[in-house]
Order: sequence, then C-alpha cells, then structure tokens
Amino acid sequence: MGTSDAKPKAVDLFCGAGGASMGLLQAGFEVVGAVDADESALDVYSENLCGSNSLDFSGEVTFNEPLRADLSRDYTGYDTADSIPTVTFADIRDHFGIETGEIDLICGCPPCQNFSALRDTDPWPDGEPKDELLRAFVEFVEEEVPPLVLFENVSNIVNAGDDVPTAYVDWLLRRMGEINRDDSRRGGYGRELSVLNAADYGVPQRRRRSIGAFVYGVDDDSVTLPDPTHANPTIAATDREDWVTVDERINRDDLKEDLELGHAQTGIDGFPDDPAHRSRRHHDSTVQMIQAIRKHGGSWKDLRGTDDEDKIKDCHQDLSTGAASAYGIMAADEPAPTLTTRCTNVSSGRFTHPRENRAITFREAALLMGFPESFSLPSINEKAERVIGNAVPPQLIRAVATTLVESFPSMLHAESKSAR
Repeated sequence: MGTSDAKPKAVDLFCGAGGASMGLLQAGFEVVGAVDADESALDVYSENLCGSNSLDFSGEVTFNEPLRADLSRDYTGYDTADSIPTVTFADIRDHFGIETGEIDLICGCPPCQNFSALRDTDPWPDGEPKDELLRAFVEFVEEEVPPLVLFENVSNIVNAGDDVPTAYVDWLLRRMGEINRDDSRRGGYGRELSVLNAADYGVPQRRRRSIGAFVYGVDDDSVTLPDPTHANPTIAATDREDWVTVDERINRDDLKEDLELGHAQTGIDGFPDDPAHRSRRHHDSTVQMIQAIRKHGGSWKDLRGTDDEDKIKDCHQDLSTGAASAYGIMAADEPAPTLTTRCTNVSSGRFTHPRENRAITFREAALLMGFPESFSLPSINEKAERVIGNAVPPQLIRAVATTLVESFPSMLHAESKSAR
C-alpha cells in the first residue's frame, strides 16, 4: 500500500455475519458500510466486528452496527420482513455518510438458493439472470461504479446447466462489461470468474465457490484470481503447503473433545468457558448407529450386509442412491466437507466428529469455516448453525482482496485520487 496510512474503502452487501467483511479487514480494508436483511446474522456481525469488543484486524470497521435493509430492490420472488426498508446504493451512502465515488470496492455475496444443487430445477429464463438478487447486486454496482468489485456465490452459478458459461454468467459478464462512468473514456469491467476450492487457500474445508473479480476499465487478461497456496497432498507433489485438516483446526487443548451430549463447555475444570462449544443431544439409537458406522467404515451404507444392518434408519433401508453422506464420519486427516446450514446435525451430512460419537459442535464448525477462536455465535442452535453454514470463509476473501489491491494499487483512493 505504499507509505500512505490510508486504507482502501469497501462496502459489503449481503454481508451476513461478516465472513466477507472479516476477509476484507484481514486484507487491510476499511469497511465503511455493510448491509443485510437477516437480523440474527447482523447481531453476530455487530458483536464481533463493531465497537469496543470487535476482533483485532489490520483493517477496521467504521460504523457501530450494520444496516438491516432489503437489498432485493423490490424484485418479486424474494421474501423479507415488511418492516425493513428497500434501499438503493444512494440510500446506503446516506446511511453510512459515504461520499459518492469514495468506495474502492463493493463486495457482494447474495443468497442464491435457485442455484443450489438441491433446488436447481427451474428452467433458465431467456437472456436474464435466474436469480433476482444477482440482478439487484449488479444494479448496486452500476449506481456507484467502484474501481473494484468482488463477487462470491455458489459454484452452480458457473457449473449449472448444460452449457458453460451458463445463461446467468453470460448475462453477468455482459452487464458488467457495459457499465460506464459518465466521465470515463474507457468503461466496462475486466473480469475473472471461476470456481475456487477454499481448501486450496488454507481453509480446513472443501468448499467450492464461484468467485468473481472485476476491475473497471481494464482488459480481462489483466484481472487474475489468487494462485492456490495449498494442495491435496495425496494427488501430486507441489511446492504448495498441504491442505489444512480437520484435526489441525479442532483438535485443541482448549476444546474438550469428549463433551457430554447436550452440554456446553462451561464450568468444566481445565477448560475455558466456551458456550459455543456445545454438543447436540442425540437419540440413543443414533449414537448406537454412529458407533456401528465407526466400526464398519464411514457411512451408513457400510452397515449393509453386516450384523449391524438393523441399525440403519428406516428412511434409508430401501434407498439405493443418494444420502450417502448422512451420518457420515469426518476424516481427521482431511479438510471438512462443505458445511451447510445443518452442519451440526449428523443426519444432514458427514458432520460426525472424527473420534466422538456426536456431531461437531458449533465452535468446531466455526473453526472449520475459518472464523477465529473468539468469534461469538448465537446461543440458539438453529441460528448458530445458519450463521456458520451461510458464511463466507474469511481466508478465501482475504486472498482475493489482497490480489486485487496488489495488482491495481493506482486505482485505490489510498494511493492515488487522480486515478478516479
């Protein structure tokens, strides 16, 4: 960043609990605005990133609390509370006291359930994006036209459909390429859009996400995503570090491994109080099935043909395909599977602890997402689970934001206002 003490400024749209903001802070950004509609997620954002109790990063958050608002721009098909306002980017600027043209980067992670592998059944509309929140995000960009834009979303935005790129990707790249400032002789965003695996960037989780980096007024060839820093050690020898494993992140002296089911790590001799390190309570039959799975393999399907076959749940008895990961046991020496909004439920995926006959705790899940040890989580199980499963791994955003800053320093206000 040169010798200037000023930090580049970013606004985080669809900010959730702050995973992307945290990555921007780690990359040295000043986050001057953050907006989302989810009240529970925003409470977590405020507690961890705002005010005197905020976590310590090289960047900083400049506001006391994020803005709760509807970012759908009144498009149909998106449900949110009637009591919160629908906003434009001008409204966001007014709320946070941001000057027009002051922002260096807009980051956006709009929820896109329409592209989920479980819900991707609707036909593609002709020439339009499939999800209206994605359309809304581009319109926010058009109202500010910052030098840099960072986009994160589910991998199916790039991978879904029979053709690659998909109809939405065609639309997104075309619209971003057409955006132009009034005083600019050369407009449009150069871009790089690809699916990245968070494990390749030091996150202890195999989480594949669509990442887009957009830079105003440059050729596509000038824009690059960060090179991976980590690799699967079982595939081929590289000069990268090995993937970070589950055990490297959650096998810790400050976390009690053999937690009693249904209890949290509070008031336990030899361990610091951590109410987020709490185990869900499982039925006895579920515990017995986990024990049997551990004996025969790593999945409920491994019980077939054994003397423990009767422990298979009724819903799986006649199932020939699908649900293979349900009740599965995490491998200690690999990154975790993709964590979902049901990531502490053993019935919802390979979320059983590597050694204990229980699901991973909320603290363990947060650590596997890349949140720091002191990150506060909601006390209600379902809210904590949703915060984690919907999060963006901070380390992945940090890598992308750092690459953008290092590649285009002259575009940042912190380095050169004349570039605007």
